[in-house]
Amino acid sequence: MITKSRGASRLAAGLIAVMALSACGGGSGAGSGGSGDGASTLRVWFPGNLAEEVSWVNEKLVPAFEAEHDVDVQVEFVDWANLATRLSTAFAGGTAPDVFGHGNAAAAGYAANDRVIALDDYLAKMPASDVEDLTFLDQGKVGGKQIIMPLRGFGHLLAYRTDLFQEAGLDPDSPPATWQDLRAAADKLVVRDGDRITRSGVIFPADDPTSMSQAFGSFLFQAGGNFADESGQTVTWNSDAGKRALEFLAGFYNGPKAVSTGLGEATSGAGAQHPLVTGRAAMAVIDEATFKSIHEQAPDVAAKIKLAPPLKDTTAASFGGAGNGLFISADSGQKDQAWKFIEFLLKPANAKAYVQAVGGIPARATLAADPELAAQQYIKPYMDAAALFRGNPNIATWTQQREALAKEIEAVLRGKTSAAEALDRAATEAAALAKQN
Repeated sequence: MITKSRGASRLAAGLIAVMALSACGGGSGAGSGGSGDGASTLRVWFPGNLAEEVSWVNEKLVPAFEAEHDVDVQVEFVDWANLATRLSTAFAGGTAPDVFGHGNAAAAGYAANDRVIALDDYLAKMPASDVEDLTFLDQGKVGGKQIIMPLRGFGHLLAYRTDLFQEAGLDPDSPPATWQDLRAAADKLVVRDGDRITRSGVIFPADDPTSMSQAFGSFLFQAGGNFADESGQTVTWNSDAGKRALEFLAGFYNGPKAVSTGLGEATSGAGAQHPLVTGRAAMAVIDEATFKSIHEQAPDVAAKIKLAPPLKDTTAASFGGAGNGLFISADSGQKDQAWKFIEFLLKPANAKAYVQAVGGIPARATLAADPELAAQQYIKPYMDAAALFRGNPNIATWTQQREALAKEIEAVLRGKTSAAEALDRAATEAAALAKQN
């Protein structure tokens, strides 16, 4: 746990004291306590442990906020893998933080269980121009109410090596735009040693079943399909569009004409070890954080990588949209201060600094014209494509439904079952989950 206490004169002592309390399970409960000088304490949990984010939040954001407000902010960064469990334990024990971050997909579940509050009353007090500028605001709504405040957006785009394109006789200035283009380019770019693929023509997110489901999501949207109907209550991923999308994706990995390898390989944020960098893949669908890591760890190769706009079959689209955001705990005794912290983080200068630290699409539309952000090749293409990114339905059982879907998608990509059977099985399980809820 990394904590910043209010006032530079108390910084070192406060940090040591809070770390000691954290190590033995102590510390203030949600919205409780103070620093001893009249300031209240605000507890904030951020997901993940990205060094750049930790540094910016603790050294820039928190001191600036504390300088404007009579509050001590205690920040803890919780690994994504442990976040849900830690939060469940904290809520059960009455020690939940005042503010906590999570992925947008978790919003409906926390709302359904009354763990968080709606933010509409706070938003109503913001200037209308500010509200209109918040790019991903609508994607943070559940049942028409604002539940999560997205801090950044994300998306998946096709990245390709310009040097390998030229080597294969392809034009680097004319990247694939359709499914047919993608398949044709992958067929030309793949390199084999006998029956073994030594360079994939293209690879997709495949770190785990969830990332594989996101790869499927892009093709699902491009085929004109969706995960669910407009109500979010009826699964539609097993439509004709969904089955065609999964068959197309699986065709890259299965059969005598396979051009892709690496299922299960960790590629998210892989930097210099990403197959695009090492030359084990000529094209790859990657998110903005992964492209940022490549730029930082392998700048020479990054200069040879370009991004294509979202592909299309019947529709130009790709998986993405609102990424992580912040909630206010229903148990918090500091709700107004909690909102002030969130509002402060979303100020234009801070929203800009946040994506400079962590990558992604800024939460404010006007920042798309910012010259510094536009100059970053791992940010600008994703900002340009923001309107074409689509994500998950905001429903309470989505994370469980996604697990059912992801498991079946992995089986298809590994050649163990057909797309139609897998999607139908996942839809049946999802319907049962929705009924139980």
